[in-house]
Amino acid sequence: MPMSDAFSGPSAGRADFSYDDPDRWAETDPDCGGSRQSPIDIQLQSTKPALGGEAALQLDGGARKPVSITVTNNGHTAQYTFDWSKDSERPRLTGGPLGQDPYVFEQLHFHWGAENDRGSEHTFNGLKFPLEAHFVFFKQEYGSFEQAVNQPDGLAVLGALYVVGGIKIKPGAKWARPLPKVREAGSSITLEGRELFSLDSVAGAEWDRYYSYPGSLTTPPCAESVTWLVRETPALVAQKDLDLLRALLDSDGKPLVDNFRPVQPLNDRTVVRYGF
Repeated sequence: MPMSDAFSGPSAGRADFSYDDPDRWAETDPDCGGSRQSPIDIQLQSTKPALGGEAALQLDGGARKPVSITVTNNGHTAQYTFDWSKDSERPRLTGGPLGQDPYVFEQLHFHWGAENDRGSEHTFNGLKFPLEAHFVFFKQEYGSFEQAVNQPDGLAVLGALYVVGGIKIKPGAKWARPLPKVREAGSSITLEGRELFSLDSVAGAEWDRYYSYPGSLTTPPCAESVTWLVRETPALVAQKDLDLLRALLDSDGKPLVDNFRPVQPLNDRTVVRYGF
């Protein structure tokens, strides 16, 4: 995507922002100074349980592999854009706070720190994680990410936090293998055949327990169009795979690290917990 982030992506995210001065993003992108910005610190004791009868989150097609994946170092993150033989093959997200109107998968990307004591955008009771993956979806009825980003209910993003695994977690995850080939900002590579992987393979298929709140993209334009779904249980990442992300370079030729936005005020929003 360009997502934004998330997004720092081609389609909607802007290329000329810097993580050195996130407090100044609102000078050129006013939404970045809005009242429902992301990420946030999720204060667990202040979350509210979902009302009875809420449908569980359903991710259909998460185990399906696309026909190709384009991996891009856009100077802000490593972004993975999946290409499908037909739109009906895209993973679809429904349930929970999204209701039954499907959201379809656009792209995924990561945020990480220079050291293992930081890197995630969302935090739990102030606790930071070394890595966070964002799986970006747009509401199918809007037709495209570019159209959906301007709608208040246009986007849904799954956020998965990671902790570094022990010796049993083998390095060489398929998402990490192409990273040395996109070390330079602006470079990309297309994966095909045996190099392909599914959405589920990146962070697992379990999304039974998660937190949700109304928020925004975490990079300019900071559009306040995201329903966030942040999983409670962290996934595991091998230290060597995390180090491959840290070996990427930004547009100035410097190490691409600490590409996370500071947490933003919750203001009058409520964080709802699902599955527990």
